[in-house]
Amino acid sequence: MKRTERSWMYERKVGPYVNPEFVKGFDEFMQYVKDNPESSNPNEVRCPCAKCKNKRLWDPDTVKLHLFRAGFVPNYYEWMCHGEGFPTIPASGSNEYREMVFDAFGQSQDHGHSEQASVSSEEEPNAQAKHFLDLLKASERPLYEGSSLSVLEMAARITSLKCKYNLLHRCVDGFVSLFSEEIPNNNQMVDTFYEVKKIMKGLEMPHERIHACPKGCMLFWKDDAQLSTCRAFGSDRYKQTSKGSLVPLNVLFYFPITPRLQRLFTTKTISEEMTWHSKNPRVQGTMAHPSDSEAWKHLDNCFPEFASEPHNVRLGLCTDGFAPHGKFGGQYSCWPVILTPYNLLPSICMKRQFMFLSLLVPGPKNPKGNLDVYMQPLIEELKQLWEVGAHTYDISMKQNFNLRAAILWTVSDFPAYGMLSGWATSGKKACPYCMDKSKAFWLENGCKVSWFDCHRQFLSTNHPFRNSRTAFCRNKVEKGAPPHIMLGEELWECVKDLPKATYRLESLQRLKKEKKGWFKQSILWELPYWKHLLVRHNLDVMHIEKNFFDQLFHTVMAVKKQTCDAPSARNDIAKYCKRPQLHLQQDDRGKELLPMTPFALDKAQRKVLCEWVKQLRFPDGYGSNLSRCVDLQACKLHGMKSHDCHVFMERLLPTALQELLPCHVWNAITEIIQFFRDLCCYTTTVSDMERLENNIAEILCKL
Repeated sequence: MKRTERSWMYERKVGPYVNPEFVKGFDEFMQYVKDNPESSNPNEVRCPCAKCKNKRLWDPDTVKLHLFRAGFVPNYYEWMCHGEGFPTIPASGSNEYREMVFDAFGQSQDHGHSEQASVSSEEEPNAQAKHFLDLLKASERPLYEGSSLSVLEMAARITSLKCKYNLLHRCVDGFVSLFSEEIPNNNQMVDTFYEVKKIMKGLEMPHERIHACPKGCMLFWKDDAQLSTCRAFGSDRYKQTSKGSLVPLNVLFYFPITPRLQRLFTTKTISEEMTWHSKNPRVQGTMAHPSDSEAWKHLDNCFPEFASEPHNVRLGLCTDGFAPHGKFGGQYSCWPVILTPYNLLPSICMKRQFMFLSLLVPGPKNPKGNLDVYMQPLIEELKQLWEVGAHTYDISMKQNFNLRAAILWTVSDFPAYGMLSGWATSGKKACPYCMDKSKAFWLENGCKVSWFDCHRQFLSTNHPFRNSRTAFCRNKVEKGAPPHIMLGEELWECVKDLPKATYRLESLQRLKKEKKGWFKQSILWELPYWKHLLVRHNLDVMHIEKNFFDQLFHTVMAVKKQTCDAPSARNDIAKYCKRPQLHLQQDDRGKELLPMTPFALDKAQRKVLCEWVKQLRFPDGYGSNLSRCVDLQACKLHGMKSHDCHVFMERLLPTALQELLPCHVWNAITEIIQFFRDLCCYTTTVSDMERLENNIAEILCKL
């Protein structure tokens, strides 16, 4: 066959539209492939797209999506896997393709097209979406004639109340039966909770229970699903009960993210908002949404094909440990892994209903470096969402499209940062930016690592702080430049030869003990786009703010055993700093005394502050009742949650300390408070962020 007769294969589009000859040629090609099957399964076709390259077998619909999205493999004029008898393609001039203005996934490329064309382009929902929509339609029937509640809404409310108040089944059966008796006859009300669950069954999201090694070194999953002992240490998978049944010792709960994202597009009130980031104009130079960030734009520039589809989802991943039984339930900690879609508008982007629990890592201990073992199912699904996608129906546009998704970054506290990134966040090399060039040192008296005087190197070269010999480390000036911030490709070169946590190798344990910085290759590097991201890991501001507030407030309030101002700290100050007014003194008996400091309150001032907090009242929903956190006898505050610390630090602390501390101390505290205000600001300008980046080193030096 001549080369020109197959030129349609590489002429997919004419401007923004699909080339009619490509569509016609594809139809003829698929018909020929079906008539001459390679596999015994007629639903399996070898995919000749530019990504699969004839190496994978898919169903015909998936092959169609691949070819319309990525095109044929290069130089496929000569058949390699589909025979040589393919007929000549006649020139197509039929009218049925002249009106085609939509691509293979049902997304309009001409946003200004007429309403008539958009109506004619409506598509039938795919099988999965159709099942869900039919279920909703069938459940819209009223509970009884004239009722404002539907059967589905009543079932949903009953299920919600049972979960919220942990009601017994028999209790729910009782009031469900009571409702059925009291509402008018000929109603659709069920009589038992079992029937309520049957109504809700079609709406539930899928989940998997995956058995794991008790030591967290492997999952009994995929090829290892039939094993009864761990491959690494021989640990038993099951324990035998008194009745002789086998119960798994460790179970990972996995909630796939793909059905949840698809459900967003089949929900009328949410589907339109899932493309808000692309169609909603925003003020230039203002950061009010993750799509305004450089990280989002960098991903778009690296993968323009992914960015061209507004339905594609950018996700944020966060994790942290919590005690489900409270502090009285023993030392048990489990780790949820949560994904958040950033496509939505800012006002609902971070609402609880859009924070999807994807993994529930079992306890009772911190998984530490083995978190990657539990993340394997999620990473497998994310790779599939990036490379292939999922056939999804958009109810707002009444069109099918291929949904793809990518992790934009992770959000965590500093210990979880190390678990996700593979960098040891402890010891002198804890800083993931300074790395081996860290200037941290060990305090001989405080017995801990200190990063004091590590921030002057980030100041401008002509800043007066750099030449100060008294304000920082004694007789020391700073002439060095800040360390180079490594790009994704450079980081990949550092970790590509490291062991993965999923193999549980001895070298991994050795690297952990030696604390040489990188101790594993994070499983996140398996994502094809991970090394191209501008920002891979973020620190949770609320965690940092609470930790900083606790240290600052306990030091100002001079709380015993919790203040940073201790005799060991004074001895370290005498060794490294030139501040004789803070050195330990001795009385006539030779006993060491701590001189009064300008940043600590005396007992009378502490009592005034506690009484002031005791009388505070907040508007509903602004903050919790802080009066319960006040101990007037000990003159201290205790039991404050993260949000309480956030409110107190940014709104109350400047007012509380203004008349109690000297002016120069109060100014330093208010500067760091303003720093946290800028970080937590809902909407800020690019110039404000640049100012914050330029001043951060100076603010930290002043502390």
